[in-house]
Formats: sequence, C-alpha cells, structure tokens
Amino acid sequence: MSLSPYVSPEGVARASRLLELSERLASSGRRGEALDAAREASEIHRGLVRVNPDLYLADLAGGLSVLAVRLHEARRIREGVAISRETVRIRRRLTQRNYDAHAPGLAESLGRLAVDLSAAGELRDALATAQESVELYRSMSRDEPSTYDADLARALTTLACRLGESGRPSDTFIAAQQAISVRRRLTQSDPGTQIHRLAADLSSLAPRLRKVGYVEEALELAREAAGLYRRLDEEEIGSCTGDLAGALEVLAACGAAVGHRTEALEAAEEAAALYRGLARRTPALSSPKAGHALATLARRLSDVGRHREALAAGEEAVHLARALAHSAPDSHLPDLADTLTVQAACLRDAGSLNRALASAREAVSIRRALEHSRPSTETPALAESLYVLAVYLYTAGQLQESFAMAWEAIDIYRQLVRTNPAPHTADLARALNILTLNLSRAGRAHEALAAVQEAVTFYRSLAQVDPVAYKPDLAACLHNLATCLGDVGDRSAALAAIRETAELRRELAARDPATHAPALAPCLHRLTKRLAEAGHRGAALETAREAVTAYRSLARRRPEGFSRGLAGALGTYASVLEWAGREADAARIREEREAATRQTKAEENNHHNRPAHLGCMPSTEAVTGDP
Repeated sequence: MSLSPYVSPEGVARASRLLELSERLASSGRRGEALDAAREASEIHRGLVRVNPDLYLADLAGGLSVLAVRLHEARRIREGVAISRETVRIRRRLTQRNYDAHAPGLAESLGRLAVDLSAAGELRDALATAQESVELYRSMSRDEPSTYDADLARALTTLACRLGESGRPSDTFIAAQQAISVRRRLTQSDPGTQIHRLAADLSSLAPRLRKVGYVEEALELAREAAGLYRRLDEEEIGSCTGDLAGALEVLAACGAAVGHRTEALEAAEEAAALYRGLARRTPALSSPKAGHALATLARRLSDVGRHREALAAGEEAVHLARALAHSAPDSHLPDLADTLTVQAACLRDAGSLNRALASAREAVSIRRALEHSRPSTETPALAESLYVLAVYLYTAGQLQESFAMAWEAIDIYRQLVRTNPAPHTADLARALNILTLNLSRAGRAHEALAAVQEAVTFYRSLAQVDPVAYKPDLAACLHNLATCLGDVGDRSAALAAIRETAELRRELAARDPATHAPALAPCLHRLTKRLAEAGHRGAALETAREAVTAYRSLARRRPEGFSRGLAGALGTYASVLEWAGREADAARIREEREAATRQTKAEENNHHNRPAHLGCMPSTEAVTGDP
C-alpha cells in the first residue's frame, strides 16, 4: 500500500512550499489564507512524524513555529499559545538529543512563546520564558558572537517588553539598554543589515520605556528610530515606508507623553499620510494600520484643541475599522472597539458628550461579545471599556448607570489583580477613583472615602516603584481624598491631603507645565480654601496669590477653558485679602474678577455642553511594537 501525499517523503517539499506561500500571503495582508497554508503544512509534517519521528520531528517544529506566528497575527491567541508550547516541547526533546544542533531553535521558540503568553495575559510565564531564551542566546553568543549576537539582541528586546509588563521599570530599562548596545555593536560590522534591525528594536522599545516612566529616554529612542527609517527609505525609495510610518506613530505617542504636542502632532500627521498611501496600494495589509494611525492622529489633534479635524480623523478611522470588521470580524473587531474608544474621547473633548456615550457604549458591546468567545484575552479590554463608559456617564450625570459600569470594571480588575497584580493594579485604582466620584456625588460619603483610600494606597505603592508614571494619578486621587475627608467632617486630614496634592502638582507642573499646570491651578484654589478654614491666614494669602497667577497664565492661552476658574480664584483671593486687612487690594482684585466673570459668560454663550474635568480620565494610547 502506498503512502498518502501527506505522509510520503514528497510531502516535505510540499510542506516547504506551503510555508513559503504562507509567508507571502501574510506579507500581503491575506491573514486567513496564510493561516490555512501554515495549518496544512503542519498537518503534512505531523503525518511525516507518525511515519518517521526521528527524521521529521525537526521539520514539524519548524512548521509549528510558523503556524504560531500566523495564529498570533490572526488574534487566535489561545491556539497560538498551545502551538508555541508544543514547539518548545519538541525542541527540548531535540536539544536533549543534540544540543548544538537544536539549542538555537529552542531559544527562538522560547522567544515566540514569551510573546504569545504575554498576549494571553500569562505574564509571569511570559517573563520566565523570555529570560530562558536570553540565557540560551547569551551562552551561545559567548562562544560564537558573530553568529548569535543578533538573536541575543532580539531576545533582550523581547525580555525588556516582558519586564515592562511585569511592573519592573528599572529592569526594563537595563534590558533595553543591553539590547540596543548589542545591536549598535552589530551595526558597526554589518550596517547594511543591522541598521534596519536597530531601528526596529528602537521602535519596539520606545513605547515600553514610555509605559514604565522613562518618557524622555523613550522619546529619544523614537526620534532615532524615525530618523533611521527615514534615511533608509530615502536611500531606496519606498523600501521602509511602512516601517517609517509605524515609527512615527510611536514618536507621536512618546512626544505627547512629555508634552511635546507640536512634535507629536506632526509625527501623527505624517504617519497617517504615509499609511493612507500604503492602504491605496496594498489595502489588505495596510488598511488596519491606516485606521490605527488615523486614531492616533485624532487624539493628537484633540490635544491641541483642533476638535473638528480630530473628529474627522476619528470618523475616518472608525469607517475603516467597520469595513475591516465586516470582512474579517475575528481579526478586526478589536480594532473597531479601539477606534470607537478614541472617537469617544475626541467627541468628549469637543463637547459632544451624547455622541461620545454612543461610541463608548458600542465599544463595550463589542468587548462583551469578544469576551464571551475569548475570555482570557479580551477580559482586560472589556474592563477598560467599562471604565471609559463609566467616566463618560459620570460626566453626563447618569450616575446610576455609571455606578454599575464602574462596579463591573472593579469586579473584573480585582480578579485580574489576584492572578497578575503588576499590569492591573493601576487599572483597579483608576476604576476605584471613578467609583469614588459616583459615591460622593450620590451623597454616600463614607463609602466614597473607603473607595478613594483604597485607590490612594494602590497609587502610593505604584508611585514608589515608578514615580514618573504614577505621581499624576496619585495627585488626582489625593485631590479626591481631600474632598471625601471634608465630606465626612475630617477637616484636618482633608487639609493634609490637599497639601500633599499641591506639592505633587507643583513638582509635576515644574517638569511639564503644558500637561500639569491645568490641574495645579484648581488644586491651589482648593488648598487656599482649606487653609483659610483652618485659620492659616498667611499661608492662605500666599497660596491664593499662587492660584491666581496660575489661572491668569492658563486663561491668557485658553480663555474659554479657564476664565471661570480664574474668576473663582480671584473671588477667593479677594476674600483672603480682605481678611488680612488689605481692602484696597481686595477691591482691585474684585474688579478683575468681574471682568473674568463677563468673559466666562461670553464664552458660555458660544460653547454649550462642555465636559466636566475629572482627575483620572481614561487613556486611549496603545503600546505597539512587540518584536
């Protein structure tokens, strides 16, 4: 009896052709067909292994490795993890038989598994697996640096990403530095090949460093990556256009993180323009990236107050995402939820709160459907969408529904924190903060105090590990703590909380005034009132003057946003001056207050339904660039 084509020796050549086809299909954006080709190749390899495992087991491992990549690209995360685990098991067996021949394959498979485990939310195992991959490559690199240094750089980049997810900022920074150092050394001996890879590593590591608080360092990496890709694309026209666009997106996010809004906007505009062009030529491959870039552009436009343009970019992003989700829902429904979240934020910023709510509700609906079919990977995204919706509902005064969404998000985050505390503790604290605001507005003062105290405890712990990333959130929560303490009558503790808030806000505003000065001004105003209530006349007078100065500066640049705050701060300052016996100064300040009040009324006649300020608002930034 003859063997079937799937288990005959000729099957090796057929499987090889299918794997090549899978790579070509994937590079053109045809993910479904690419996945089918990789599956068929793996089935051929399995048949060959049943006939002769000694001869064909390595071929099966190679085919499964490709299949794992295809599954990850198609967002079949759980299947991808299972295949990656199987690949590692096979290569461990092969390594026991012949270490020198198969250790490189094992190290590569461990790196692949680390990425898949991370996507599945299994961060502890992902980190351990990435560390094992690095150690294997280190060992091989010591003996043959010219052969394995490039692999070591890639493995270190993967490790840096996993350390960042695990809440270890300093270790993340060290691993990133090591990866870049190895890659720079390689560029000296082989610039033709390694400069492109250096740019890729820089672009991957920049958002990770940004997320763990190394924002200035992240910005420098992002700038260098964009510069390298631009040079490569100019040397060979069109060779790196997509890579340049992706690096520009990273630059936009990093620039925004340090308050470089003009630079961030320019990078986002160029990225969107490049992806639009690529999408016209290769729609299957580039349309999803164009949608993401347009969402990024929308946020950057909103940051600088260009709301009409932001809404147009957001609408275009949603339109693209809808079309993709209609054609391939398994792959692109998460993208649609992401773009709807960005659209909601832009609508909120533009004052269209009802439309923002509609977009946020749709995002939650999509996440619920996805979570039902893929709970392990989509549950954190559902919690995030619930939190965002809770914030907007609170802003709209729909407290009962906001309360329900916040509680649902908190329940999910508590479960996630029990299994993986590092990536989800901040999310839980943030959700507790919006719950605090709901409880406080509903008159449930003691429950609000308990919720905000828990959130402050979380943020204190996080800020000790990563002050740059979490001090703003700690300040926002302390501000709310001061309010809650005042509501239950603990004036002394309320004063201490708002004092601490002011110190944090001053520190943040000194470092990045564009981002943090708007929060410092109302904090100083609140502190003035607390100091006055406690009878601290001199401190109240000094703080009132500081608050007015802060508001004047803000109102000169954005009168529509800060005239009301300036009027309130001037009124308080006048009262404190009068208390101090400075009647003439108080009268002069009251005249300025009247002018600010008139300005406020004029602005309010032109702008209706403007959203309220909240201490902790949702983030719509995405981390990109996994190796």
